[in-house]
Amino acid sequence: MRKRILWIQTGGTFSCAGTKSGLAPQSSEEQAERILALMPQVCEKYDIVTITLMNIDSSDMTISDQKRIADTIGDNIGKYDGIVITHGTDTMAYTAAALSVMTENPPVPVVLTGSQRPFFVSGSDAPANFEDALAVAGSGAVRCVCVVFGGKIMDGRDCTKIDTVSDNAFTCVKGDIGTVKSGRVEITCKEPYGGKYRYDCSLCKADGKVAVLDMHPSFNPDMIKMLYEGGIRGFVIRCYGAGGIPEKVRAELGRVIAVGAKAIAVTQCLYGGVDLGIYAVGTDARKAGISDGGYMTTEYAVAWMMREVGRE
Repeated sequence: MRKRILWIQTGGTFSCAGTKSGLAPQSSEEQAERILALMPQVCEKYDIVTITLMNIDSSDMTISDQKRIADTIGDNIGKYDGIVITHGTDTMAYTAAALSVMTENPPVPVVLTGSQRPFFVSGSDAPANFEDALAVAGSGAVRCVCVVFGGKIMDGRDCTKIDTVSDNAFTCVKGDIGTVKSGRVEITCKEPYGGKYRYDCSLCKADGKVAVLDMHPSFNPDMIKMLYEGGIRGFVIRCYGAGGIPEKVRAELGRVIAVGAKAIAVTQCLYGGVDLGIYAVGTDARKAGISDGGYMTTEYAVAWMMREVGRE
């Protein structure tokens, strides 16, 4: 019996075609039919139902759009063996993180994928990524939101884009969940998944209320007060190394935290995470009320912070 898979289209490079202005997304029911007609091997294995939810460049992805995706997942999750979302790569990690927060412990795999080159371009990585995503969605091997790209299965909470050209466009800070090749899914991660499915869109209430601040030698701490007075209530601080936040920045963050703001530290480094207990500057940051983001990616820290602010 064929596995029943919901395919949610959102645009992105996967669907792009050339225009006078350059590549532009072209997601549609007609395009989906053309794609599936070129992949008879997947149609033999899966009963694929398509929804063209949106047709955008992922740089235009908004929190409202992410909520539409989450709502579509919630409305359909009991009807399918798995869900595949084709999405542009530029904000895929942000959407994967947001969906991980909004749709915890899904009972079936929720898989995001896309490509570095359009589906209909010779040598595109899109067909392989799409087939791999369908294999993971139909396997039932994971119960989380994940990204499948370049043969890797990656936790949506731990995924970040690292390359604008290579087929190996994404990586995980803590390591991949597993791999997929020629339809064969292998799970290597020992971290347990499961628990009761929960839909929580609290983060949507914090749309426009969270700022990401990169530390650099000329950073002006006065910006923090300005942002707070402008309505920002959550700060994701991309600090140096394992927790380096300058003294004046710590002091200014401490002042806004004292009157209701929240702040979390994540590292600018790709690997190793944050540990505010190592250096004096880190322990001082903790005393100021700044949370330790550990191994959180920036993308997941944004979603986590939005949920925390949204629940207030």
